[in-house]
Amino acid sequence: MTKVLRPAAALGMLVLLCACKTLPEVPITTPKPLEVNLNMRLDIYQYRGDEPVDKEAAKSAGEATQRMRNRMEEIQTLKNNQLVGEDHRGLLIIREVPAGDWGPQMKKAVAAENEDRMLLMRQKAKESNRPLHEIEAEQWRLRTQQAATGEWIEVPGTAPGSFQWKRAGAETKIPAPTSSSPPTKPTS
Repeated sequence: MTKVLRPAAALGMLVLLCACKTLPEVPITTPKPLEVNLNMRLDIYQYRGDEPVDKEAAKSAGEATQRMRNRMEEIQTLKNNQLVGEDHRGLLIIREVPAGDWGPQMKKAVAAENEDRMLLMRQKAKESNRPLHEIEAEQWRLRTQQAATGEWIEVPGTAPGSFQWKRAGAETKIPAPTSSSPPTKPTS
């Protein structure tokens, strides 16, 4: 019987091979090349650390001025307690963080004040078509001249472009700028 099965198996294999050739051929290539439509957009932004994010840019100068008026008493209390000082960029700097609940509240108030000050200074620089550092220097001189005796202010240091912290008094008036170079980092 094995002699009969062998020819039958061979015949079955032959039929299968013939049947495989009768299957339709599936083309792997395409008659036309694939077309890909690709649209790209490249936006380039210059980032500066003191630039506002979009939600901050939407704030108006009038609202910022009103917010500053509303927190004026709190800021003056911080200055009177010598916890903050006016730096050479026209911003508040925390000199000492009090313990307890007053510390986080103070940090929040100083951050909000500086945010509003920067908003107003940027707007003034844009309107007057002047560099921001010139507006910062004007605000620094103004705030230093308005500082009450005993408040911490930054004054020009002994080396050109340097600054040092002093308590406001009659002898700590800030002179008008002699050059248009931007202020540098303070030295403590």
